Amino acid sequence: MALSLSDLVNRTGVPASTIHHYRRSGWIPEPVVISGKRFEYDERHVEAILELRAGSLSAADSADRLVAAAIEAFRTRSFSEVSVSDITAAAHMAKGNFYRYFPSKEALITACVETLVDDTAARLESALQSLGGVDQLRDDADKTALVLGYVLADVLPLLLEIGARAAKGHEPSADLARKALRTLALVAGRPFLAQDTTDADTETISTGLSVLQSAFATVMSWAVGPDWPPDEQVSAPV
Repeated sequence: MALSLSDLVNRTGVPASTIHHYRRSGWIPEPVVISGKRFEYDERHVEAILELRAGSLSAADSADRLVAAAIEAFRTRSFSEVSVSDITAAAHMAKGNFYRYFPSKEALITACVETLVDDTAARLESALQSLGGVDQLRDDADKTALVLGYVLADVLPLLLEIGARAAKGHEPSADLARKALRTLALVAGRPFLAQDTTDADTETISTGLSVLQSAFATVMSWAVGPDWPPDEQVSAPV
């Protein structure tokens, strides 16, 4: 029986971001790739995820704790300001255990970006659907950008950090930034894609980038305003 990511989340009680981390780490079987970042799962994945979840302190749990602690730290401090000791202390782990799961802080920030982008992409897709369907979205890109601003506010600090490092000539950060923006652009642009498009990825990314630019501009305007963000403007989707 084929299962979507939403089905897998409902069956296991494990968040989508954690499932993506399990997949990238090779802790669950490789899913069938449908297109882009869309995958098809089955009962093997349910069993594997439940086994991982059952462990009181499995490798997956420990790595997830480190990633979660690092994401929280990077929300308010730059990469250079956050030390391995800061991250392990926040995760309630011994510093020596860090290198059992990540070879370096560079590897950890990559895992943070990938985890946050996967989670944000899933939230973007949910938010876009909550706006009333594809037909309405095509006629109201401004409303889409406003609601997506709420979703993107969480990922923006880390994306800006990666972008700043890329601007200084750090090529791994440039590669990571390109992959992150491509993923988000594909999700943001997909509802606006004409059904008869021949070069789907190219047009979707182009459209998605325009929507993301509007959403990022919305977030930046909130950042310099009196509220973060102005709750009276729109209800944020879950």
